[in-house]
Formats: sequence, structure tokens, C-alpha cells
Amino acid sequence: MRINSTKENLLEGIQIIQASGAARTTLPILHNFLMETDEGKIKLVRTDLEMATTHYINAEVVEPGSITIPAKEFSDILHTLSGDTEITVYTDETKVHIECGKSKFWVMGTLKEEYPLVPEMENSNMVQMPAETVRQMIQKTIFAASNQETRYVLNGLLWVVGPDGFEMVATDGRRLAISLNKDIKAGKELKIIVPTKILNEIVRFLGINEPEKDEKIEVGISENQIGFRMRNTTYISRLIEGNFPNYKQVIPASTDKKMVVSVKELMAVTKRAALCAADRGGSVRYEIRPGSVLVKASSQKMEFSDEITAEFDGGEFITSFNPQYVTDVLKNTKADKIEFGMTNSINPALLIPEGEEDSRYVIMPVRV
Repeated sequence: MRINSTKENLLEGIQIIQASGAARTTLPILHNFLMETDEGKIKLVRTDLEMATTHYINAEVVEPGSITIPAKEFSDILHTLSGDTEITVYTDETKVHIECGKSKFWVMGTLKEEYPLVPEMENSNMVQMPAETVRQMIQKTIFAASNQETRYVLNGLLWVVGPDGFEMVATDGRRLAISLNKDIKAGKELKIIVPTKILNEIVRFLGINEPEKDEKIEVGISENQIGFRMRNTTYISRLIEGNFPNYKQVIPASTDKKMVVSVKELMAVTKRAALCAADRGGSVRYEIRPGSVLVKASSQKMEFSDEITAEFDGGEFITSFNPQYVTDVLKNTKADKIEFGMTNSINPALLIPEGEEDSRYVIMPVRV
């Protein structure tokens, strides 16, 4: 194999496929990525056996072929090379030569046959979704997913697609995030649990490749895998098997105490309070009354209190929340105000951003 390309193209390709590699593995081959020629382009592939990424870059193909290359070493070499000079990559059996001007490197690669097979994306059950809508729905929910290995089924987001629309749900058992889009529909209901790893990659990818207005991302779903394709990049991941909790039963059916407060002001005061909430379970106390909310936090060495305006339709009400749960919701909404619906200091609170009624959040109070 022999190709000519640019530092920009090669680095962008490595950046896109890098997260599919296995950080810790007993299989040395998973530290490599596959580079091969494919109809005049260069195909880059990387997998950790759970998720795989395929990305095409433009290059001059002088001689077709394939090789697997250590990802870190290749990336480190590219970063040291001049950005305005053509880079040549060619193979000599399993040696990978990288030349740029008078700079010459070689690293030891392995044959393509030693690299794990990457499954093809399912095309028979394909759905096209607005890329920006998918990104926003992920960002509005993924922070509430669990990262504990013991609760593996909660390490993903529940996707429910049916006649009523598309719902994305995440929970870690103490909080819940739901995002609904009524425009994305399907004839029959589909329920799958998508790992957070691939969804974080989709958000990262759409950050690198900003989608144009109304640009679509293709989503292919089979019995045990999901794939995403946009432009020159395809992501494929296994789905999570198991039963997602019945999240609907924890959403308060009604709330008799409602507080409406500025997102910006509540974010600022909760961040300040969090500095003093390291001890005592890490909770912040909210004393709500008509016209205002007094925010308090204390530890063995620190104490804080501040007051902001609020609309409240009840008598004095006191509750406590994990400040991280509150700020996670606030920083993932574009709304100016948010409504807290509550019944008492023990039952969960329902948070709905003003003007974003298709996004709902449930937070369990902290018992102090």
C-alpha cells in the first residue's frame, strides 16, 4: 500500500476513530487501527469489540493495500510533522513508513487478517433522523445515565420509537431525564437500550462535523446492534440487553406546589452553595416561600446562604437536593425559566423548562 495525503485529513480521521479503541485490553491488536484503500479513498477502522468506527478520508492512492497501525504512535508522529507538506504512507511487509519532507519514520504494524471483523451497518431497518435533533436529545438526557458497572442496564439510554413519536430516557436510580420528539415516528413501537459510549461519540462527532440545517443522520437497528451513518463516518455498537426500569411510574402524576425560577440565577446560587455541600451527604437546602427561595448549605468548615426571587403558589416549603443533579438539568436547557413541581420533601420533584415541555426531569430529594 502507498498513499499520499495531508496532515489535516489524517489527523481528522484519527480524531474521529480514536474513542473506539480499547483503553485497557489484553489484546494488543486493539491498540491498532486498520487503514486500507477502498475505491480511491482511505478507509480507517477502529474497534474495541463493543463499538466500531469507520471513517473515509480523501487521499491519492498510488498502490492499494491494507495494514493495521498503532494508533497512539501514528497520532504522535502526525502531530510533530509540518502541516503544509504532503505526507506519504507506505508499507514494506508489516513495516509502516511515514514520510514528510526529509522526515522519515517507520512503525511496526500487523496484517489486516489479524484485525477483528467489524460488522456492517444494518440497512434494512433504517431510519433517517435530523442530526441536530438527535444531538440535542442526547445532550438533554445522557447526564442522568448511570456509570456504575453493577447497574449495566442503566449505562444506556432507552429509545422508544412509536406512533406517538420518539422518546429518549436516562436514569441512574436517583434522577430521571426524558426528551420527546413528536415528529420522529414509526409504524410499530421499537424499544432498545443504546450504550452511552456510542451516544457520547455521536455528540462529539457532530461537534467536529457541525450538521447543516435539516441534515439527516441515518440510524440502522438490528436485533442486537445499532449503527449511525453521516457523511463519511459510520458508528456501530452492540445494544444493551436487559429490562429498563418502568420509568413512567416515578414521574409525579400531579404536584400541588409549583415554583418557577430563573435558570441563570438558580444555576449561579446552586453552584455557590455546592462549595459548602461536600459533607452531610452533599445536599443543598432550598427554603421556598412566596416571592423568593433561600438557598443554604453547610459543612464542618463552611457555611453559605443566599436568596433569589421565585414565583411560588404555596406557603413556606423546605426541601433539599443534590446540587449536581440540579445544575446538570440547568446547564442542559436553553430556557430562561424552569418550573419545579413538588408535593412534599420526600417525594420526587418534577422539573420542566419553560418553553421546552417535551423535556422533563425527575429528581429525588435528599433526606437530611
